Amino acid sequence: MEIALISWVLVISGSAALVLALAILQHREASGSISFSLVLISGAIWSWAYVFQINALSPELARIALWVKYIGIVGVPLCWLWFALTYTDRVARLTKRHAAVLAFFPILTLILNSTNDWHGLFYRRIEVFPLDALPRLRFEYGPWYWLNIVYSYTIILTGIWLLINFWRSALQLHRIQIALLIGSLLCMTIISLAFYIGAQFMSIFDITPVLLATNGIFFYLALFRPGQLNTRPIAYTHLFEQSSDGVLVFDAQGTIIDCNPAAHRLLDLASPIGQPVQDALRLWPRLAHYCLNASTGESIRVERGVQALDARCTPVRDRRGLQRGYMLAVRDVTDQWRMQQALAASEQALREERRMFISGPVVVFRWEAREHCPISYVSPNVQEQFGYAPEVFTEGRVIYLLLIHPDDRQRIQNEIIDHVRQKATRYRQEYRLRRADGEYRWVHDYTTVVYNDQDEPVSFLGYILDVTDQKRTESERLEIERQLQHTQKLESLGLLAGGVAHDFNNLLMAIMGNLDLASLTLAETSAAYQHVRNAMLATRHAAGLTQQLLAYAGKGSNQFAEVDLTRIVEEMADMMRVSVGRQTRLEMFLHPHLPTFQADSSQIQQIVLNLILNAAEALPPEGGTIRLCTDIRCYDESLLATNRIDNQLPPGEYLVLEVADTGCGMDEETQHRMFDPFFTTKSRGRGLGMSAMLGIVRNHHGGIMVNSAPGRGTTISVLFPPLPVESRSATPPNRPASEGTGVGESATILVVDDEADVRDVTARLLIHLGFRVIAVANEDSAVQTLKEHLLDIACILLDANLGGLSGRSTLRTLRALAPHVPIVVASGYSRRDILDRLADATFEGFLQKPYQMTELYGAIQRALRHTIMATVSAPPSDADAPPEAQ
Repeated sequence: MEIALISWVLVISGSAALVLALAILQHREASGSISFSLVLISGAIWSWAYVFQINALSPELARIALWVKYIGIVGVPLCWLWFALTYTDRVARLTKRHAAVLAFFPILTLILNSTNDWHGLFYRRIEVFPLDALPRLRFEYGPWYWLNIVYSYTIILTGIWLLINFWRSALQLHRIQIALLIGSLLCMTIISLAFYIGAQFMSIFDITPVLLATNGIFFYLALFRPGQLNTRPIAYTHLFEQSSDGVLVFDAQGTIIDCNPAAHRLLDLASPIGQPVQDALRLWPRLAHYCLNASTGESIRVERGVQALDARCTPVRDRRGLQRGYMLAVRDVTDQWRMQQALAASEQALREERRMFISGPVVVFRWEAREHCPISYVSPNVQEQFGYAPEVFTEGRVIYLLLIHPDDRQRIQNEIIDHVRQKATRYRQEYRLRRADGEYRWVHDYTTVVYNDQDEPVSFLGYILDVTDQKRTESERLEIERQLQHTQKLESLGLLAGGVAHDFNNLLMAIMGNLDLASLTLAETSAAYQHVRNAMLATRHAAGLTQQLLAYAGKGSNQFAEVDLTRIVEEMADMMRVSVGRQTRLEMFLHPHLPTFQADSSQIQQIVLNLILNAAEALPPEGGTIRLCTDIRCYDESLLATNRIDNQLPPGEYLVLEVADTGCGMDEETQHRMFDPFFTTKSRGRGLGMSAMLGIVRNHHGGIMVNSAPGRGTTISVLFPPLPVESRSATPPNRPASEGTGVGESATILVVDDEADVRDVTARLLIHLGFRVIAVANEDSAVQTLKEHLLDIACILLDANLGGLSGRSTLRTLRALAPHVPIVVASGYSRRDILDRLADATFEGFLQKPYQMTELYGAIQRALRHTIMATVSAPPSDADAPPEAQ
């Protein structure tokens, strides 16, 4: 009884699948109908062969039925993928080679199934049971059976993935249809997979062909029952939803299937979708009649009360050219009709009042809306304003369009076309117009468009006013304002950077010093050591922010030396490759024999890193190419005119650092603002990198060239003036001399700083370096300590802003008390500011806060060594010998 029931279920499902396939073939014009009918036919073969298999009277017949069943099994996923590609409009991408690859596996599966007795790849063993047993055949599956299962479900899931992607980009109207297809197929796939995943699947009935037939019913309902889904709306996004014109879309039976917001407003509709046209447009009977008889495609004007609409009904065709429905477009022309009446009256008034223009500055032109736009009228004052007699225009001896400057002509033509297309009644334009003497003058053109009753332009009435003097004055004013704002911006940044630098760098000094000490107590292999080093790097980066502000304001601390541009870039190569990421290809073309130039090498490194990071940020997620090169090139005045820095560079040879990327590029507005402080296009940027680079290049008397466009990448060239040949050093640059061995490590250092945290961490750093330390907080304590330990103190480390003062008083007092003791000044301000403030004082060293232990050690050593070299005039005695280095 169980076998009979299952057989009937399979026969019914196979018959239903075949009937559905024949029904779907009646809609051959629909996308994917043929391919999905083949899916159902394959399912029918599966079901019927399954019936023969479980009712076969002999093992040989059962195996033949099994082979026929596999024709349907391998056909279902293949035809399903064909349906998914066709329905999502991707079948054109399926080449013959792709089709052959997809078909190879099913064909091979059928061959292996039929020849299983030879190799046992499909079934290792097949057991035949009596007729009353279920299943009739039982198998011990081989590897190819499972490969076929994986292949089949991979194909089916690929089709589902195609539908999901298509759903994201499909019209709103079609998303319900696609969601129904995806949902029904996922349901079938999950249930079918449960059959194979279940622990007892070898002894239960395979319901997949039954599910396939049931799924076909859902597909048929989704694809072919709602007829309104066959009509694809046009211009759905811009011309439909956002259009000011009302749009109704209805099918061949007159049922409305879509309506944009403008149609709701203009036609006073409530919920028109799904209603017949005559019911939805009952307030507009003439318009409803027009929609039901819209075979000519001619436009009409309908009126209701004080409202007037222009309407046009056009057929909507699918991608095969078959008509699927109609689209009604309506436009409110009430204001336009009134404007036409008003303009007619205005023309009469204009003729009566034209005498006022004869001696005025405004010249009136009337252009006819015909080919070449002939001039039918021009006011007599055109002679006074532009030097042409009126008749040269009206007789066509001078073409007005040819008087417009060539650089403005195409723009003006495009603007006029756009205004007419948008049915604009008036518009304004500014352009340069050539006078009779050849001089170009800026004019303001206020034009009114005159339309006829058919909503077609008849003429253009333009009022032309010479605004050259106003433009020149405005341009000069804007330039002065720009320069003033730029100057104020620099001054404000200088004040901001100087005010923040001291407190900020003191705080960073305390952090960095403690991190230095912490790293010394940890093994390099410990996890905490790496965390401390990372914190140190972050602290150095934070200190760099203040330096960037100082660099932009032109107040950075510069240490110029003779450097080689190529060598600086080579030393940064590894860091740059890590910074840009693996997806980015970094190409470097470095000139091997560049002349040297005077520069601060750390600031040049900052420029290189900023350019590389900005280029990497502009690349797409999949990566791209960054090209970096160094060279020496000759620039003339025309090339140097594009310099982005407001300084004039003389023509000649320049060292060039050039970085080019294949990224998104920049428009003109972004290029204009790219060097503004705090301006950034990055989601997490600070907007200081390019502004700091501008200040650095300005301080190096260089230039910056930018070449970029949206979608074409960006190339930035930084120019530096090389040293004259006679000024170049014979020794290789960028190789500092050795500091020599340490001296005086056991000496006593007096630390004077009013910040407790800074004073404490500095003392601990010096103690770790082997020095003895006396730390005090103010000038009085420093003087008292120096008097008590005058013979012991070997060096003084003095905060330049002690007690909020300039530090000059403390420095003079200490220098007068102990002229032989070297003094190292430390400050959060830049070296340049400290030299300016302490111009009349002498000291032996400077430390820029925040500093690391190595920098502190170097400054103390240099000060001690300088004092020893300056004071020793004879071999020192044993008592004067410095202690041995730690």
